[in-house]
Amino acid sequence: MTNRKITEFTALTAPASSDVLPIIDVSGTGSGTNNKITYANLLSKAPDGSASAPSFSFNSDNNSGISGGSDTLTFSTNGVGRLTISSVGLITIPGDLTVGGTTTTINTTNLDVEDKNITLGKVSTPSDTTADGGGLTLKGASDKTFNWVNATDSWTSSEHLSVSAQKEIRYLDSDSSHYVGFKSASTVSSNVVWTLPSADASVSGYVLSSNASGVLSWVQAGQSASPDFTGNLTLTDDGNIRGFSSLHATYTGSVKTFAVTVASKDATHRYNGSGSSNGYKIDGKFAPFITLTPGRTYKFDQSDSSNSGHPLRFYLESDKTTAYTTNVTTNGTPGSSGAYTQIAIVDNTPMVLHYQCSAHGLMGNAVQTNSSTANIGTLSSLTVSGNILMTGTGAIDIAAGTTAQRPSSPSSGMLRFNTTSNEFEGYNGSSWGEIGGSSGGIGNGADLLDIASSSGTGGGSATFNGTAYRFKLVTKGTSTAVSPTNAEILRVSINGVIQQPNDGTGQGDMTDGYVVNGTDIIFDSAPPSGSTYFIINMGNAVGIGVPSDNTVTSAKIVNGSILGQDLATNVDLGDNQKIRFGAGSDLEIFHDSSHSYIKDTGTGRLILQSSQLCLQSTTGENFLVGNPDAATELYFDNSKKFETSATGATVTGTLTATAFSGDGSALTGISAGATGGGSDQVFVETGQTVTTSYTLSSNKNAVTISPQINSGVTITVPSGATLVIL
Repeated sequence: MTNRKITEFTALTAPASSDVLPIIDVSGTGSGTNNKITYANLLSKAPDGSASAPSFSFNSDNNSGISGGSDTLTFSTNGVGRLTISSVGLITIPGDLTVGGTTTTINTTNLDVEDKNITLGKVSTPSDTTADGGGLTLKGASDKTFNWVNATDSWTSSEHLSVSAQKEIRYLDSDSSHYVGFKSASTVSSNVVWTLPSADASVSGYVLSSNASGVLSWVQAGQSASPDFTGNLTLTDDGNIRGFSSLHATYTGSVKTFAVTVASKDATHRYNGSGSSNGYKIDGKFAPFITLTPGRTYKFDQSDSSNSGHPLRFYLESDKTTAYTTNVTTNGTPGSSGAYTQIAIVDNTPMVLHYQCSAHGLMGNAVQTNSSTANIGTLSSLTVSGNILMTGTGAIDIAAGTTAQRPSSPSSGMLRFNTTSNEFEGYNGSSWGEIGGSSGGIGNGADLLDIASSSGTGGGSATFNGTAYRFKLVTKGTSTAVSPTNAEILRVSINGVIQQPNDGTGQGDMTDGYVVNGTDIIFDSAPPSGSTYFIINMGNAVGIGVPSDNTVTSAKIVNGSILGQDLATNVDLGDNQKIRFGAGSDLEIFHDSSHSYIKDTGTGRLILQSSQLCLQSTTGENFLVGNPDAATELYFDNSKKFETSATGATVTGTLTATAFSGDGSALTGISAGATGGGSDQVFVETGQTVTTSYTLSSNKNAVTISPQINSGVTITVPSGATLVIL
């Protein structure tokens, strides 16, 4: 092989493991100094080296590199091992470890850290904003997180926190010198979870109370949301029991005993100031109103000596009118050992009983038994906001009385039987009116009707739903359709208001009330949804009887009961039919075939009184206008010609008179001239011009001086008259 310089060789960038390199063994002799080595052996047979003198180092830094041996690999800098990998894969870093990037993945079962502190979020300028969301996340079916949330300024856990072995959760004070802690009981038979209320208590001093299901609520101190008591519960401040859904009285079969004593009444006794000056105390409280429950027996123990002479008994009324003794037993003498009054509450015990002293008045109060028997006695007034349903075959005995005994302040919808007219009557808001049941009778009997769905326009509902206005009429309690003779034969009430009947068969035939069409009743508009109602069919004909002539007296007509609104149309009278007033019919208003009259034939005046009196024609033209404390006016052809005033009267136009009285001295526009000392005139001066023709009166004399007479004006002097012109 020809010798060649190394620089003449071709560069090999990817030698194979079997390629050889020449090598000179400096320890060999002769031909043994010239050797070769494969590329693979060259890389695998490096010397072990050490941390201070690594096998692989750098020209400018021969104590930084890689050394090995004994299945250990060491990375060194400055002659010191910085990272060692053992034969089993353990990595040891004696110095600090800084990891860059965004994600660091450690895929191990356990991560052991000897450091006492782990710092998260260590950036160049840390803040609550950079810390927001920082924490720990454990991957599972869902992430289990423990993070810092800046918005709530708190650590937030997505999962439950459990503290084992009665360890405590402690809340330290401001200087961390003391704490308040919570821990579990030593033995918990079942899990307990408390649910806190959603808001703070609205009243200062309230405390948290559990409802036995772990739900906490705020209650007044000494009370509980759902307490269990073995004794009595007393509200010492006259408090209320609010918001309960039910009260449960559990039957025990035992006798409940009340301790009864007697003391002088004070302001806490219901009847203080009435009846006896003494009163009963029940378990130390003055005469409470007591709620009892059926199925129990209650003993009123009167063995205390203060009960002497005060036997406790039960009555239907507080004034002891009716004694109640059913299921009541007594024993001994009040004030002596073993004395008591006992009552067993059963299903038919009166709902309210009064416990009182049989010898003295109003010492006690009352008990409520919660039974099914109501002893309401006599009520002066009863208000029911809903419907009253009566079942069975009995009857309602309603109030009855004379016309004079009607309620003084009636209200719409009142119903009673009038014993004066012998008929049922109702009040419509302005007057009383007959309903039925009078001695006149009803032709074929009255029936109570109900409504069913009608197939006609406006129907489709069997109830008042606010939309339907047409319904089929059926007999109450059946599906049998009814065809009323006409609308007037029905009595229809909606929400306590009697409806107006109308002739016709459809909505277009009325503006209010109802009409009937075959078996259907049609209202002017849909009754409100849920309205209460009744419909009575008075029969095919209502027989009210025909009174004999001159037998209907004023006693049968209530004064003021016939009003203008009671008249559906006008009151029409024929010619010469008169409306007459006065005991002797002194005033008449009527019309004959030609004229209308207001005729007063009495001895007194016919007085017309008005704030302003005005007589007009049928077209509205004035005849006379009278104004109080002012002028009275007369008109011609609706033009005022005469008007009175405080000083006299004013005439518009010419006033023509057949005679004149007086000397005329107060006339305006005319100069009277001089007088002769008497009432006769000596001179008469005038500047008037005769503008209209004038005729002297017969047999009269007249004088005028140089009169100024307009052209065409004529002065006529009749026979027997004389005119002297000077």
